[in-house]
Amino acid sequence: MMSEKDISQGCKRGIANAQQELFDQYSQHLMAVIYRYVANDDDASDVLHDTFITIFTTIKSFKWEGKGSLKAWITRIAVNNAINFLRKRKRLINNSAPLENVADPPDDDDEQLTSSIGGIDLDTILQMIAELPDGYRTVFNLHCLDGYSHQEIAQQLGISVKTSTSQLARAKAILANRIREHVNKLNNI
Repeated sequence: MMSEKDISQGCKRGIANAQQELFDQYSQHLMAVIYRYVANDDDASDVLHDTFITIFTTIKSFKWEGKGSLKAWITRIAVNNAINFLRKRKRLINNSAPLENVADPPDDDDEQLTSSIGGIDLDTILQMIAELPDGYRTVFNLHCLDGYSHQEIAQQLGISVKTSTSQLARAKAILANRIREHVNKLNNI
C-alpha cells in the first residue's frame, strides 16, 4: 500500500498504479461522504465518478501538507461536487418542509434524548440523516459533520447566514423527533 505522499506524487505524474491506489484507498470514504449529501445510490455513484475525474484533472494543483492532506483535499472535492449536483438538480434548498410542519423537540428531555442516541446503531442514524430534505441534510452535513461555519455554508450554497442557521435548526428538530420516535419504538417492544 502506497503512502498518501507517494500516491499524490504518482498521480501528478500520471502513473496509473498511483491513480488506481488512490481509487482503491479512498473510493469507499468518498462514496460515504457523497451519499451523506445526495442520499441516492445511483446519484452518489455518478457524483463519485465526476469526483475522480475532477481529482485526476486537478491533482497538479494539490500541495502536500503532511499526512491527511490528500484525504482532506479529495474530500473537499467530493463535497463540492455533491453540492453542485444538488444545485444543478435544484434540490438544494427549495424542497425543504415548512417550519410549521416540524415540531420543536422538548427542552426538558434533551439529556435523556442524548443518552438514548447511544443505543441506536450508526447505520440507523445515518439513514435518518439521509432521509432529511436535501437542503436540511446539506446544511446539517456541512455544519455538524464537516465543520463548516454558517458563514462558509452561506457562501458555498449562495444563501444567507440566517437561512443556514434556520435549515440547521429544522434538520436538528426533525432528527430529534425521529430519534425520539425510534427510541420509543425500541422501548415499547
